[in-house]
Amino acid sequence: KSPLPSLNSAEWWLMRTQYIHQQVLDEHSPTLQGELIKLSQILQSSQFILNNNYLEVLLHLEVARIYLHYGKVSISDQEIKAALKLLDMEVNLSGALGRRTQYQKRDLAQLTINVKLGTKATKAVDNVGCPVEQFPKDVILNDEVRLPHIFFTNSEEGRFPDLSPLQQAAIIAVFVQKKKSQAKDHLQNEELTPFLNCLLAHPKVWAFQLSALLFRSRLECEHKRTVERALLQTQELIDFSSNVTIVPHRLHLFYCSYAPPSFVIMSECASILVSMGSVQSALSLYLKLQMWDEVIDCYNYLKLRHMAAEVIRERMKKAETVKLWCYLGDATDDTSCYEKAWELSGGRSAQAQRHWAMYHFRRKQFQESIEHFKKSLSINSLQVALWFRLGYATLMTEQWAESAQAYRRYCSLEPESFEAWNNLAKAYILQGQKHRAYSALQEAVKCNYETWQVWDNLMAVSSDCGYFEEVIHCYHRILDLKDKHIDEQILTVLTTVIIKGVCDSHGKPAVEHRKKALELFGRITAKVMGNPIIWKLYAELTASIEEQTPITRSKTLQYYQKAYTVAMQDSSWFKEIKSIKQIIRICQCLGKAHLQIIKDCSSPKEAYHTLTSAKLSLQNIISKVDQHIVDFNKDHIDEKFQSELTLLRSLLDAIIEEHSKLKN
Repeated sequence: KSPLPSLNSAEWWLMRTQYIHQQVLDEHSPTLQGELIKLSQILQSSQFILNNNYLEVLLHLEVARIYLHYGKVSISDQEIKAALKLLDMEVNLSGALGRRTQYQKRDLAQLTINVKLGTKATKAVDNVGCPVEQFPKDVILNDEVRLPHIFFTNSEEGRFPDLSPLQQAAIIAVFVQKKKSQAKDHLQNEELTPFLNCLLAHPKVWAFQLSALLFRSRLECEHKRTVERALLQTQELIDFSSNVTIVPHRLHLFYCSYAPPSFVIMSECASILVSMGSVQSALSLYLKLQMWDEVIDCYNYLKLRHMAAEVIRERMKKAETVKLWCYLGDATDDTSCYEKAWELSGGRSAQAQRHWAMYHFRRKQFQESIEHFKKSLSINSLQVALWFRLGYATLMTEQWAESAQAYRRYCSLEPESFEAWNNLAKAYILQGQKHRAYSALQEAVKCNYETWQVWDNLMAVSSDCGYFEEVIHCYHRILDLKDKHIDEQILTVLTTVIIKGVCDSHGKPAVEHRKKALELFGRITAKVMGNPIIWKLYAELTASIEEQTPITRSKTLQYYQKAYTVAMQDSSWFKEIKSIKQIIRICQCLGKAHLQIIKDCSSPKEAYHTLTSAKLSLQNIISKVDQHIVDFNKDHIDEKFQSELTLLRSLLDAIIEEHSKLKN
């Protein structure tokens, strides 16, 4: 940190050193984060860098890596885009026909990447070269079904460009950015693999080869056909990195390569071994790495939990540390160990309070865990997962404001978690802050576009806030995901506000959304035909169109008839007062629609037959109601019910009168 005026890159080397320091720490350090960001800002205004295109690109990529380490994906994305612009380079996913398996007979669309280099793109000459033979070995996939590489129908479409080392650095940065900013699922793996294939097609930089092979192993360890290659590849990387011969090419573009420390590669290998059931082999690696959390998990899996405590106690004979006391507490479920760790640290260990909090959290002792979570976070506020758990603990103990605050902090550090945004929205709703909940849920669906429950939550909040156009959009998205979905309450609200002309949150009359609402009802009723409420609402919405035509009146009657038919399919409808009321209301609408439609009949005979149908339907209902109404307690027969039944009788009288006129 001493001033070195004769060395222009002094701050750059300091930034690199501090980033390496951060990598070997167990936790994110707010102090280091602040210093790294400050140094990056100084460097980005440094004239000796701005005058050199190569150095400027390199700095953008290294700064992007730092921001990604702290979960600031939006800022890192800006840095990577700036680097790509300076390189005059575009990287996009594209599709091409090809085959992935040995026995595939028909070519299918496969993902690849398309790298476009502009006229200003130059391939900088790198002074450090290295024979490919000295690179980490790429283990070939040996599977009886899957091909080692995708075989593209057009070989040109599957051929990756021969990029310069700095351009390859940009490719690996885009890869990590996408990996960090997208939800983890099978589709993500399919989108990420082409970036690694591009790097591995033309090996040029030792550190890039190491990183690409490790990243590929992380993607492949989740699939049964590639997990074996993933294990062999990580073992190959461990053996290769154990060669301590220091040669210049290993440091070439190292600081933008995302190459991890060697112990991380060993832990990846152990993780794959656990997933394959080789827990004993994984345990030996974890013991070597002194990864006590994983050691305890392995011993628990092997039903040898007492061994974890013995190993830790043996280690403590050499030196007692805060970390070992914490892990001893985890292994023995003894909270006095956490207390001892806290005392040993002089009341300054975030780890001691974190382990203490997690002890209570795992046992659903949420109130007890909250105090320890807060103490830990007050010491180190960059413990991302702890903000989420604090939010959940306060949510469970009905401390809505504190829960919202914790989830806000988590979302600022990890903006791609749909669960956190969803829970934040819940905390806002419970405080009555529905507009803030709406904003949170919009972020949630950006993070997870495929979960219908999140769309359902957004739809409900949109309805409460008056975002009626968003309600329709959400309902369509739910139908995309679920095929069938009925929410009578939402559809009733939507129909009511359109008919009454209520203004939405933007001051626009809801009637302007009627066309889209009718399209939504059409889609719903095409899938769900057995719900009388939906047909009734569909009819009411159609009847609300100002300029009524014979076609709209015919559709209205048709939908009411559907509602009546479906409601009558329940042979026990007259046994519950709720279903009786529903039938009466449908019949009222049905009768009115029949009286309207006779205006459009081509002859008195057609009108007569139309009213005959209406008369018989209403007489049948009134007769049934009169017959069974005596079975109900008088408390259920309120004044409103009587008035609705009276209205239905009056409507029947009007139909009979009109029917008689037509008969004569």
